Amino acid sequence: MKKKLIIMILTVSLVTGCGKSIPKLDNGQEALIEFGDGTSYSVDEVWEEVKETYALDVVLDKIDKKILEEEYADREDEVQEYVDTYETSLRASYVDESGNYDEESLNNQLMAYGYNSIDEYLEQVRISYLQSLAATDYAKSLLTDKEIEDYYDDEVVGDIDCVHILIEPDSDSDEDDEAALKRAEETIAAIQEDVKSGTSIADAFKKYEDDDEVTYQELGYFNKGEMESAFEEAAYDLAVDDYTLEPVKTSYGYHIIYKVDEKEKDALDDVREDIEDTLAEEKLSDDASLSVNALIELRDTYGVTWYDSELEDAYNKYMNYLINQSS
Repeated sequence: MKKKLIIMILTVSLVTGCGKSIPKLDNGQEALIEFGDGTSYSVDEVWEEVKETYALDVVLDKIDKKILEEEYADREDEVQEYVDTYETSLRASYVDESGNYDEESLNNQLMAYGYNSIDEYLEQVRISYLQSLAATDYAKSLLTDKEIEDYYDDEVVGDIDCVHILIEPDSDSDEDDEAALKRAEETIAAIQEDVKSGTSIADAFKKYEDDDEVTYQELGYFNKGEMESAFEEAAYDLAVDDYTLEPVKTSYGYHIIYKVDEKEKDALDDVREDIEDTLAEEKLSDDASLSVNALIELRDTYGVTWYDSELEDAYNKYMNYLINQSS
């Protein structure tokens, strides 16, 4: 609401010769409003009061909109897809008792946050997404080859293929959890006996394929981030054609894991972009000031010049504040 007021003030100060002429005050300034008793407030007078507060937000939005739309013109389809998806999700969150879209409820909520329409709000969503692209690119620009190579050496792995047997507790009680653990330990012991007698590990596991008291599953190939961390770590620690000798606990229950195969990891050049995305995300998470500095640098790159020294001073103070708050 306050942003809209400032936009109107800025617009009035720029409009000349449109419709009703704007009266001049005795000091030569254009009048903004006038009371019945003759009291008037000029555009300049109101501007002086708001330029270091609400006006700065409006001006920065205009600056960033121009810069970011030019900077990411080649990604407009991606940006629009994000906004469209966001809008669909937003509308789905506001439904009446019959499950139908409740536009009035959404508009009331938007009004409470100072937006006059969903289009106005979605424009802010769009700018925010563009700002996130700028922050990511800025974080990437800070990456070194060593950081990328170290991540590749330490974190990038090939896909692995596994089979597992899952024993789920019947309930959340300690007794049922202990019973599931005991059954998992007994299953491992039985597999060990089969293997000692000459049965292959694969066949020893497959005996449980039709056991209704457990879940036997061939998982196929997967990589880091696709399984719960405890399962994933245990699976990657195994050698190919080996299995876990202790049950692995996850939120599902107790697992016995057999590692069938492991592929060579991709070459660095093939995964460099993914690594950069991951490391940039980590940097932004660790240091929120990077998002602020990203926009400061872009504004400087695009040659933003302030002609109002007070507004420029307010901008510099605001940027310092944001950096200090995010550190």
